[in-house]
Amino acid sequence: MYTSTSLLLFSSIVAIASAALVKWVPNGSFNLPANFKDKKLPCSKQTVVFPDRMTGSVKMQSEEKVKELVLPVDGEIILETLIVLGEDPTETNCTEGYSYYMDQSMSSWAQAGVWSSLRFNEATPDSEKLPCEGDDVEFPNAKYTVILPDSMQSVRSLKVSGETYTTESFLSRASESEEEQAFQLNSLLQTGVKVSSRTCRHKNGCPCQKFPLEIDCSLKYCPQPSCLAPIKPDGYCCKQCGGYITFEIDDDFDMIAFNELVDKTVQSYGGNVVYHIGFAPVKDSRTLQLVVVEKGAYTGTSAEIANYIDKTIEKHWFKSSKLAKISGSPLDKANLGEKMFFSMFFAVALVMGAIYLYYYRLPKIEFPVINRGSRRMFSRFQRRTDSVVSLTRRDSTIIGGGRTAFRNPMYDSRRGRVEVAESVVEE
Repeated sequence: MYTSTSLLLFSSIVAIASAALVKWVPNGSFNLPANFKDKKLPCSKQTVVFPDRMTGSVKMQSEEKVKELVLPVDGEIILETLIVLGEDPTETNCTEGYSYYMDQSMSSWAQAGVWSSLRFNEATPDSEKLPCEGDDVEFPNAKYTVILPDSMQSVRSLKVSGETYTTESFLSRASESEEEQAFQLNSLLQTGVKVSSRTCRHKNGCPCQKFPLEIDCSLKYCPQPSCLAPIKPDGYCCKQCGGYITFEIDDDFDMIAFNELVDKTVQSYGGNVVYHIGFAPVKDSRTLQLVVVEKGAYTGTSAEIANYIDKTIEKHWFKSSKLAKISGSPLDKANLGEKMFFSMFFAVALVMGAIYLYYYRLPKIEFPVINRGSRRMFSRFQRRTDSVVSLTRRDSTIIGGGRTAFRNPMYDSRRGRVEVAESVVEE
């Protein structure tokens, strides 16, 4: 039996994971060629023209270089990057002209990036950024066309332009020809959507949908990962920096204890780290997946957390085997040891080369010297002497085939001084 505290914690986990408002937001990424009239991204010599009125938001997610921007009268543009206005003379593969942004109003239910919810975070797989069982689905009052799913998707409630629909009334609504909000029926001439109050009752949680959809990643913009060896967990369209763990569970799995372990570990590391616990996107899946990533710039903390949890998970928590993968170091810190080695190597080589040139390769230099005898004369200095002072005595003998004695250069002069002193005494 669970304690009251455990039941409260489990209830909050289920509420956060399975009950949320999910809104339809057509994909308006500026970085997708499909969103432009000529199916090409604009370049620095082109002027980008937006429609006068746009129903969706336009997201700019990577650095853009364009000549000019003609903004809409009514619309929303979300800037998540840097925009450089003006021609780039170094860009040769670019022709002058206009690039027309098209306000995309048709998308499929399973297309990545067309749904928005507070339930989503950076660690949520794209396969779960769709309406799940227990979610409230809402379509705004705007112009769009939705291609409905082939597999049955269950939701708790459904609203279109503020009006609530049941399963039957939504089928009637979708079958009608609407100029502003249109719904394209699936291959079975059905909506593929079921409005039901049924909720997950399994103590360890349920998959997002009983019949998961294959996520459509064709229009998903994937930025370049900022790490070595990026990972791609199940249900993701793009590679990520961080870590993930997957393993199969049974009815004895303690989901509450696992959540506590993950949350406690993340909190202990601090930083801008988020995680997601869910099931693999297959029918009736009991394969649990934990994904840990960072909200801001990748520092490697998320990979450390995933690795720690992988080593901490007790054996009885999973049925057979588990899989864990983590990404590598941030790109700005990659090969730091090699960079330091080569930097030190070239620094030492430069110093040694300078010393060599200074003592052996510099030409003779003449410096002016002023003294009393002459107003100006030159004294010549040379870095290296051509003479070699021998330390071997003239009367030394060679023993054993090698020199074993040396001549003190001061010996003869000292001896001479001693002899002179003796002759004076004798007189």
